[in-house]
Amino acid sequence: MGLVRLLTKERLTLAALLLVHLALLVREAAVTGVTTDEPNHILAGHFFWQGGKVYHVPDLAPLLKIVTGWTPRAFSLDIPDHPRWQSKDEWGAAAAWSVDLRDPFYQRITLLSRLPVLLFPLATVLLIWRWARQFSGPAGALLAAAIFAFEPTALGHGALVKNDVAAALAYLGFWFAAWRYWRQPTWTAVIWLAAATLAGVLAKLSLIILTGIAPVLLLARHWRRFPLYFPLFTAILYAGLCTAYQWDVHLVHPLDMAVLAADPKIPWLFTGIGRIFQWLPVPRYFWEGCVGLFWSAADRPPIYLLGSVRHTADPWYFLIAMAVKTPVAFQALFLAAGVYCVARRDALAAFLIIPPTLYIGLASLSGHQLGIRLILPALPFAALMAARLAVHWRRFVIAAVALGAIESLTYFPHGIAFFNIAAGGPANGLRYLADSNLDWGQDLPALRDWARKNNVKGFRLAYFGADTPWRYFTGEDILSTPPPWNDALAKGQTVLKPEPGLYAISATLLPGHFFQPKYENYYQFFRSQTPVARIGYSIYIYEVRPTQ
Repeated sequence: MGLVRLLTKERLTLAALLLVHLALLVREAAVTGVTTDEPNHILAGHFFWQGGKVYHVPDLAPLLKIVTGWTPRAFSLDIPDHPRWQSKDEWGAAAAWSVDLRDPFYQRITLLSRLPVLLFPLATVLLIWRWARQFSGPAGALLAAAIFAFEPTALGHGALVKNDVAAALAYLGFWFAAWRYWRQPTWTAVIWLAAATLAGVLAKLSLIILTGIAPVLLLARHWRRFPLYFPLFTAILYAGLCTAYQWDVHLVHPLDMAVLAADPKIPWLFTGIGRIFQWLPVPRYFWEGCVGLFWSAADRPPIYLLGSVRHTADPWYFLIAMAVKTPVAFQALFLAAGVYCVARRDALAAFLIIPPTLYIGLASLSGHQLGIRLILPALPFAALMAARLAVHWRRFVIAAVALGAIESLTYFPHGIAFFNIAAGGPANGLRYLADSNLDWGQDLPALRDWARKNNVKGFRLAYFGADTPWRYFTGEDILSTPPPWNDALAKGQTVLKPEPGLYAISATLLPGHFFQPKYENYYQFFRSQTPVARIGYSIYIYEVRPTQ
């Protein structure tokens, strides 16, 4: 009876945690405006379910499309006939489509498309609990699950039509399957490892690295059965990829392969293994997506870090992002747990330490540095290490989880813009980072509400994001002041000389790192000014007086 009561109490606690996590996610999804990538993802899912070949986005893996695409399809959206569909300019096409839709319909479409995505963070909480329970018991497992459930970046980005948390779930699932195989290398374990590898590649194309890690694990753990296990693994992976890409397959032409082999941006290992697809059909958009991924990784655009523009990626970017965007108590907990696991020097420690180290390391070498969300797949492993620490330091772990959750909820529901108390909170976020760490275009609805509440009209707006201000404002409400994306918009000014009045400027625009070099200081005047208000921490309100 005592054991039954204990199990019942554990399940009820887990169910309560999941309900709280779901409620927080729904709140985030409901109040967060449209973010930069979402129109593109929503339309990609729509066309994926439509089954036609009008509009495909090769660099977007299918899993997000499969989970969310039915929602816009259910509304029978009227997609305008726009030439950008045919030219495969997905960003411009998505922007053109979104301009035609008005609030509240557009917000409702976005919200309903977000709701299926909530399955990913909820499943991640469950998987963390299940894995942690096997080595730390019920208490440690619940604490580990609570870390992910209350972590602000996981909450903020887990409520969006994005694949960041889907990638976190898939990456965690792969290493859980790998750990099970390592403990017991059976046929069943191989099947689970293949399925987990497939889920990873379908969640995010950058997880193609799993297709190289899995065979190494198969060989290292049971080399004698490798000739039997590897064909099974590859067959499941290949069949799953073809099915997910709707069997739109083709053979890679030898001339195309030769061009890729001569391209310094494409790894030799990829082209070497890829030659097999000269005689074995490969999903067309999977192949194109992988090639595009390598081109994107080789591109190292300017970034904004610690108050200055860097004209190339910085290897310290993600470590700094963790230092300012992770709740302080969680940081202390993760550091202690990491030291504890390193000291253990056993197989489990390796499976908890290597995955996040590998992921953060590869991300730090990449040129794609747009926010801490890109290393979310490392977070579940920090939670698992904390669960292992809880076996001997339970009170410390409980206190750290409670303090971290309180700090996170202090700024809820602004998970995207969260900065910890040591960094001064979200109000000081622009001192350190921009982009999806702070402002991803999410606060136009909040700006509208602020303007109505304060009866403010006629202010100038410079907006960064994929939404359109005209969904929320009329020409009487705002004077659109577009950023200097080109010479015509800049109107001959490399540095803006603002006229007297009220200005609303997206935080990500202020550093100028997305502009041509000659326009990097376009908003220099406002950098030295203190905003009179911050809308959702991502849009800054400035008042320019005649004397200024």
